[in-house]
Amino acid sequence: MGSRSEALIRAPDNGRTREILEKLPQLSLTEPSAERKGASSGRGLMKRRLAAVMAADIVGFSRMMASDEAVTLSALRRLRSDHFQPAVTAHGGRVVKLMGDGALVEFNSVVEAFAAARDIQTTASRRPHVGDTPIALRIGINLGDVIVSGRDIYGDGVNVAARLEALAEPDGICISGAVHDSLTGKTDARFEDLGPQELKNIDRHVPVFRWRADGVPAVHRSTGLGKPSIVVLAFDNMSGDADQEFFSDGISEDLITALSHFSELFVIARNTAFSFKGQAVSVGALCAELGVRYLLEGSVRKAGNKVRVTAQLIDGETETHIWAGRFDRDLTDIFAVQDEITQAIVGAVLPETMTAETRRVQAKRDTDLSAWEMDLRARHHAGRIDREGWVAAREYADRAVALDPTVSGPLVTRAMAELDAMLHQWRPDAKEAIAEAVALAKRAIALDPGDAQARSALGKAVLFGRGFNEGLSHLQEAVRLNPNLANAHGVLAAYHGVSNEYDLARACCNKAMALSPRDPGRAFWLGGQGIGAYLSGDYEGCISCNDRVLRDFPGYASALRQKTAALAMLDRMDEAQAMLARLSEKMPGQTVSEVRHIVPIRYPDDHEHWLDGLRRAGMPEG
Repeated sequence: MGSRSEALIRAPDNGRTREILEKLPQLSLTEPSAERKGASSGRGLMKRRLAAVMAADIVGFSRMMASDEAVTLSALRRLRSDHFQPAVTAHGGRVVKLMGDGALVEFNSVVEAFAAARDIQTTASRRPHVGDTPIALRIGINLGDVIVSGRDIYGDGVNVAARLEALAEPDGICISGAVHDSLTGKTDARFEDLGPQELKNIDRHVPVFRWRADGVPAVHRSTGLGKPSIVVLAFDNMSGDADQEFFSDGISEDLITALSHFSELFVIARNTAFSFKGQAVSVGALCAELGVRYLLEGSVRKAGNKVRVTAQLIDGETETHIWAGRFDRDLTDIFAVQDEITQAIVGAVLPETMTAETRRVQAKRDTDLSAWEMDLRARHHAGRIDREGWVAAREYADRAVALDPTVSGPLVTRAMAELDAMLHQWRPDAKEAIAEAVALAKRAIALDPGDAQARSALGKAVLFGRGFNEGLSHLQEAVRLNPNLANAHGVLAAYHGVSNEYDLARACCNKAMALSPRDPGRAFWLGGQGIGAYLSGDYEGCISCNDRVLRDFPGYASALRQKTAALAMLDRMDEAQAMLARLSEKMPGQTVSEVRHIVPIRYPDDHEHWLDGLRRAGMPEG
């Protein structure tokens, strides 16, 4: 059934495990019935039927056997008798066959199949342990056509169930789209939409939904194909004080929660991640077992009233370090310190993960890219902030949507790119560009109401359309969905800036920069702070802010306009006209009238104040 079981039996360095597995039917998840033992005479009769098929497999079986064979086998017996078999029997299931540490079960009802699987997985906290680790199962369920031969079943319906099991997390369940459709309105369970998945030896993409015993995700979120996954291990308490365990665990739990809010990542649930606590594990083997690409681990050391937290991000495939950080703090307020360190680590981990993903994707051919990878290339090109990058971003985002129309990410990328194009006049139709960005962001939200990036993009687009109150509402919702989303805080800086609320604009910009200091979006965020400084009359502050932008983005339109206007208001006319000439090279023939339609200053008097600086510098009225 499961590829992991087959791999265990084939492993040349695992002879003892193979010997035990070959003798394991009486020790497996369930016993073969007397009917099954005598069913061989009927194998010549084959027929087809529709069935709900459940495939189950034990996680980390070889590791447990290597640590203690006798304890492992005893625990399996108890798991079988106390948890697995009662659930199958209670819901009318039939054990088809046993494969060492796995089982194949048939049900007449999809509802009963899922109910049995959920009953099995919700017993995790009461299951027998091997050492400090409770036995964990993965389960996959499919509804499909099966070929019946005697007591056995074969065919595509069985194969898909086995592949779904391999996608499931420990203590989790993966179901096919057909099962999900059949469960609609018949269960209170919440599922995460993984989108169409390419399954090994299956000649089509299969829609997959994931269920977790801990109730995550809090919102339904599509992951698309190839999205990077990460496990955050429980940070080690190096203080020699068991009472400090809550602090190290708290940081790990906060990191899992914070990272889970990002639509770019799939994060392994806390219960699974913490099952490895205190164990010496191989990074590569653990990532392979959990099916994740990245691992975040760390340690906490407390001495007196000081604490040092170290963290490192590792690529599970190559076992190379992508990032490492050390954070020293005074424990004046332990919860505030915990929040501060969590935010600092998240602010480093997400950008570093995306950078690593971008490098990985750049090495692949276009024809080999998934929808997620197409979107990642689109983001990379959009981050160049030039006309050629915009054109490439549109192309890759559109190709991603064509490849998988169920994911929201490429639509968000396109929406943000169209707003950049409007700001820089790569497309001169400002109203149409804004309307297109609004429509794209709304489509993304319809696909995934919990995507904070989509909500932030809609807030930005609506803000440019002069819907100030509505834009603020969308941005506040984005922050609610993901308090650590840098772009939402950065666009809030722009909202407060054009509303002549300089202090709030500066605070939001600082928050965004702390969360993602190398983000390409920082040019826009700093522009929000800059326009706030200008409208408040702090022209030097405006110049300083935009100099920060122009160091990294020398052709950024907003920064060129703001610095031009601020220099003119300070009566530094030679510098203002030189800056205007630089602006004209990037945007030939730009007029005050065009800027009026591009930059959404909230209040009329402030708007004229802003445009007056450009007039003084010599920009034509138009």
